[in-house]
Amino acid sequence: MIISDLHPHTIVEEPGFVQFFQSIRYDCPSANVILSELQNLFLKTTGFVQDQLERVRYVTLTCEAWKTTASKTYMTTSCHLIDDGWTQKSLVLETTPLPEAYKPSNVVVQLLRIAKNWRIENKIKVVVTNVDRMEKEMEKCGWEHIACFANSLDVVFKVTLILSSDWRELVQRCCDIAEYFSQNVEAQSQLKEAQSKRHLSSYNLVECKADKWISSLQILERIEVQREAISEVLINVSKVDLLLSEHEHNNINKAILCLRAFQCVVRAKTAKQYSLLSDIIPQVEEIKKKLTELQQSQNEFAKELAQRFDCHFGNIIENDWLTLSTALDLRYRDIVLSEKEKTTHIKNKIICELDGDQEVLFRQPELFRQPELFRRPELFRRPELFRRPELFRQPDSLEEALNRYLKKVMLPRHWDPLAVWNFPKDDDLDLSEVARKYLTVVSTAVPGDIAYDMEKAKRVAGRRSSLYPEHLNMMLFLNGNSSYLREQRSCFSHNLLEKLKI
Repeated sequence: MIISDLHPHTIVEEPGFVQFFQSIRYDCPSANVILSELQNLFLKTTGFVQDQLERVRYVTLTCEAWKTTASKTYMTTSCHLIDDGWTQKSLVLETTPLPEAYKPSNVVVQLLRIAKNWRIENKIKVVVTNVDRMEKEMEKCGWEHIACFANSLDVVFKVTLILSSDWRELVQRCCDIAEYFSQNVEAQSQLKEAQSKRHLSSYNLVECKADKWISSLQILERIEVQREAISEVLINVSKVDLLLSEHEHNNINKAILCLRAFQCVVRAKTAKQYSLLSDIIPQVEEIKKKLTELQQSQNEFAKELAQRFDCHFGNIIENDWLTLSTALDLRYRDIVLSEKEKTTHIKNKIICELDGDQEVLFRQPELFRQPELFRRPELFRRPELFRRPELFRQPDSLEEALNRYLKKVMLPRHWDPLAVWNFPKDDDLDLSEVARKYLTVVSTAVPGDIAYDMEKAKRVAGRRSSLYPEHLNMMLFLNGNSSYLREQRSCFSHNLLEKLKI
């Protein structure tokens, strides 16, 4: 519980916790005992994570910059990989402080240090962040920067409001209403009475900023559902300046429909920790389609939002990491292969990847003597390559492998795209390694269940802020890697039982 729910280790000395242990007739362990066990588990987990990283050829880093309730800025760096069994794994590496007015260069310095500490400098190809203006700094390191998709949707929403004063004022008016009710106890009490009288759900109006589409959607929805109850209270307390007109309510409904288009597309990703990069292009196309349909019904906000959306994502198809990951995901392959010119480019790029992968080993025979190569699946399964480099296949056979993949039947969208590559035929092993490289990349800097769930995001933010700064890195490391550590957790529980003499 201390790890999974991010409680400080001193919770065991809180009166309620002590009383609970006494009620079940157990002696409560001291905070020092808990801290010692957490530190031991941290060391064991570090070894586990290092072992996982050494087994793979490619990793992707994600970097989340976040603030505590005390406005201290931290950066949590995670690592993503696909293991030999074609299972996606996400491992938290480190949480480090950032300067208050940090720059992209501060982030890169930390990432370089972390990559060196974990010995993955040469395995990183892509870094996904929620930090703006990172492209140039990443390019200096030889890394591709991918903007967090969840953060990009927020950027589209914010820019739409900045460039459209009418819609900005409307959303701000709704935020002002929410702020008034959240800060006025008497108004809150009257609102609950008005809700009860109308048999409405007892929703609270929580203060928020109009900078995220999810929180704005929630405020707009709650105000619209409770419009009569809210109007009654505002009249009673003589705050008629906050009353919304019928025209404003109509526009609120239009904005809700647009933001629900975002919500509908990303909702399926909230149950999964991290989505693949290959999900982005299909999601973008689906959102575009929904906004187009809304424009046809005279939704002015849909027009404004669609313009900003096209500006932000208009050139998405030009990014090789996005297009190749989509092409190698059998759920979405044909989305990026619909145009002949683009299909030719993608095929040539994959052939170059296949050819280059083999050429490195063929032209540098000394690599055959490096132990880490034995961890590469395509060589482990084909040991004859170590004895006879001439068996490396020619470009025509590489193209045949690609053509076999392009003829495969598409998968349903709810299927696991990695399972297709788990047991490739010998002739497809090289292509499967290219797929591993591109499907290792994820689409968001934070897990989907936090990126698209405002309530959970608030809970996590509050719990992170409650941790002691000196133990923050350890606790987030253990929390982020807990799903892979059943044996260590069992050992942790056993050690505690021994100390408690239960």
